[in-house]
Amino acid sequence: MKKGIGVLLIAGALLSVVLLAACDSDSSASSEGSAPAASSGTYGSAAATLASNSEQQGLSVSGEGRVSAAPDMAVLGLGVSAKASTVKAASSQVQEAMSDLLDSLEDNGVEEKDIQTSQFSIYPEYDYRNGEQILTGYRVSHMVQVKVRDIDKAGEVIDDAVEAGGDLLQVQSISFTIDDTTALRSEARAEAVADAQTKAEELATLAGVTLGKPTYITESISTPYPPPYYDRGGVFAMEEAAVTEISPGELEVVVSVHMTYTID
Repeated sequence: MKKGIGVLLIAGALLSVVLLAACDSDSSASSEGSAPAASSGTYGSAAATLASNSEQQGLSVSGEGRVSAAPDMAVLGLGVSAKASTVKAASSQVQEAMSDLLDSLEDNGVEEKDIQTSQFSIYPEYDYRNGEQILTGYRVSHMVQVKVRDIDKAGEVIDDAVEAGGDLLQVQSISFTIDDTTALRSEARAEAVADAQTKAEELATLAGVTLGKPTYITESISTPYPPPYYDRGGVFAMEEAAVTEISPGELEVVVSVHMTYTID
């Protein structure tokens, strides 16, 4: 009996030694396999750092070009709004007034492609008396955005719209834009590059280095439009002037460049 127990103890000890040896072998293999991955990660980080540093080498400057021009298109925000005891009645008034408004725009040479619905809403209106909510009717509104390409006719378009829409008409805003800014951008871009080149040459002279060729160039373009004018009352008053006067002013196209040059 004792001999049997002794044999079992010896076998168990031998099995433990075998298992420990296997675990050490797996751990060593895992460590050896993971080494290249760590090396690869370090190499990738170093490469990214070198790329970033190479972009910053040399002489970097910014340049700006500005070109102003008169706008050639007006954008109107207008429409009609009506209130009635029922949605159907209010909607009927709006549809009739909007039809007259669209006819007026067409008569003034505004094409269908330049008229786009910007808002359509139907909602109840309430009055509050002695803490109670009382329904007073339903409001239906239909607003459109209109591009007037003949900017000299913008005032006439507004006046005729007021006449067509009557008391239901609302003129919410007017703004101005330039339909095609391609030529203006090119002119401003040339000014921006010349501005950057001049700055780079001045810095190189002051620093006592030789300016090389540009190796990195970025550009940004903006056209800072003036904010649209909003009529506070929502409806233009016609008694003050026979023709609504419109002053479009000027708009400015701005091009900015960032350039990096080599230096010796």
